[in-house]
This record gives sequence, C-alpha cells and structure tokens, in this order.
Amino acid sequence: MLAEADNQSEHEEHLRLRPKTPRRGPAACLRPLLVLFLVIAQNEAWLITVIGGNRDKIIPRTTHKEKNPDGSKTYDFIVITDMDNESKVESEKWTWRAITRKGKLTFAADRKSAKVEWIKGSDQNITTGLNYKGRAMELSDLSEYDGHLLSPDDKTGLLYEIKNDKAIPWVFLNSGPGNTTKGMKVEWLTIKDNLLYAGGHGAEYRNEKGDVVSEDPMWIKTINRRGEVKSIDWRDVFSRMRTAAGYPAPGYLTHEAVQWSEKLQKWFFIPRKASLTPFVDSEDETKGTNLMIKADPDLQKFRVIRIGGKKVEHPDRGFSAFDFIPGFGDRYIAAIKSKEVDGSEPESYITVFNARGEVIMEDQKLDGNYKFEGIYFV
Repeated sequence: MLAEADNQSEHEEHLRLRPKTPRRGPAACLRPLLVLFLVIAQNEAWLITVIGGNRDKIIPRTTHKEKNPDGSKTYDFIVITDMDNESKVESEKWTWRAITRKGKLTFAADRKSAKVEWIKGSDQNITTGLNYKGRAMELSDLSEYDGHLLSPDDKTGLLYEIKNDKAIPWVFLNSGPGNTTKGMKVEWLTIKDNLLYAGGHGAEYRNEKGDVVSEDPMWIKTINRRGEVKSIDWRDVFSRMRTAAGYPAPGYLTHEAVQWSEKLQKWFFIPRKASLTPFVDSEDETKGTNLMIKADPDLQKFRVIRIGGKKVEHPDRGFSAFDFIPGFGDRYIAAIKSKEVDGSEPESYITVFNARGEVIMEDQKLDGNYKFEGIYFV
C-alpha cells in the first residue's frame, strides 16, 4: 500500500509539472479504455461481455474435421478417465490425476461403417491437489461451454476447466436441492438454451430394507456463463422416465450419458444400468443395458429404443458417455462403455450407432485398464 501511495504521489507531481495540452474529445478519451478492454478480453478466460450483445449468449462450439478422397470424414475427439481410487498418485502425497487420450474417428461416406484410431503418446495426466476425504479427479464427462472444455469431478463436486495438463476449478456444485455440504456426484453434462446442465444418476438411494434415504441424485443443476448455479427438481422426470421404460420403482435406471439435441429438439438418455429390482451392489455390476430414451423438450413424453436389438449382448458393460458425431444433424452417435466387475480390471469400449439404434461400429476395447467416462469431439 505504501508503494502504491508513493507511486500515486509521484504521478500527481508529474501531472502538475506537465505542460497543458488541448482537451481531447470524448472519442479520444475513450480510446485508451477501449485498448485496455481489448487487452483484458484477450487474457481473461471468463470475462463477461457487458458492452452490447446478449450477456447470456455463449461462444459456439467448434470442432475439427478432415474430408478424405474416398468421401469419408475424420473427426478429432478426446476421452477422459474416472479411475476411482486409482486416481491417487502414489508417488506424490497430495496429488490426484485423470488421463486424457486423443483419437480420430473416420466415418464412411455411406454412413455404414466407422473406424477409430488412437493417437499414440497422446495420454496426458491432468492433476490436482483438491480432494474430498482422499478422493479426487474422478472425472465423469466432457463438454465445451462458452469456449472452455469442462469436466466434473464426481467426488468433490468441482467443475473444472481442462486446459493442457491443468484442471482449473470453476464452480462448486453441491448435492441435492442446494442446501447440502457434500459435493454433487455429477455424471453428465449437456447444453440447452445457453445453459450448462449437470446431472447425476437420477435414482434415489435406498437402505437395505428398501426405504428411500436420499433423493439428492434426482436433482440437477443449471449453470450460466457467469457461474451462477440453480438447483432443479427432476424427481418426477426420472420417475416418469423409468416407468415409461418399464423399470418402475423400486427398480431403477442409472444415468451417465445424457445429451440435449438442439437440432432434433429432443433429450437423449442412454442409461448405464437398468434393473427391475432394488439396488444390490454385486448384482448391479451386470445390469448394463442397451436402452436409448428420447424425450420431448418438456420431458413429458418418452420413446424407448433398443440399441442393437432386444438382447443385451454384454450386460457387464454400460454406457458412461456419448457425443453426437458433428455434421449429421445429431443422428449419429459415438459412445463409451465401461466395465467394472469385482475381481477384474476395469475396461472401456467405444462404439458407434445411429439415432434409430442401429449399430455401425461394434464395441472396440481401449488400450489399458482405465475406466473412461467422457468423450467429446473437439
């Protein structure tokens, strides 16, 4: 503060000694402020545009594609891990990590085949020291919002910006209706009406007797570009949806893969698990499903589709994330499946199908025993 005062005194003395100059017009006076504003705008990641325009309008998403001589198109994408307890970096006392991996998806001109190529050496650690009871960096999805690549930690409730090898905290989301001290277990992100939506499994917690002990996972959040959070009660939404799909309470659906389609004006839900009976941990491991549920904007009507036919070929695999392949009107989907079975290493798979549930690329295993829970075209 003393240094600032001295500088101010010197500045005032300098002004007294300066020769008088003609007064400048309003435009000339504003020019330095405009230059300063532009400099700040280039360097401040979350600057809100307050001069003209819509303060709530977000920067549009950008993706990269290459057109190939055979008419196919190749798209860049990224995936990210939720490694649960394995997120802890054992060689460092207070460090947790997630891994990002880059890939390329080539989609045939006739839209009947697709192939995935992983970029060798692209695995990158994203680290943090922020944790909740020794757990952290269990990142469960990816979404670009207002020009920033975001990912939620389902243990701490922190919503991070992923920038190079850094996880930069942006917003804290607490569980349930917003009056709790525990972080929200966020499993999916999507964007609708310039708002970022964040949601969890969408199923209540029950005790061993089958009594409901918490409905917090049935609340979702919306976040605007200023980081303002609202808690929204989706208990009726999730209840109506599971009943429409044929899994009424005490059965359940668990959601980790949800997207809003602006082009089709529909919600897409691809549940990870589906059960006709109450939750039992050991049984839940093989409750993977092939359901795809589409809903109108008001979430009153639901249409249920089976991906790949009626039979669930691999009930130990469940959908953990998906993204629409760019440029096809949200009618083609690339999705990640996760496998977590007690006594074996976790596995992840990638698959491609269309919005009618027809499989275009069968499950392909990702290298390494990592659980990937986010996919996003960049």
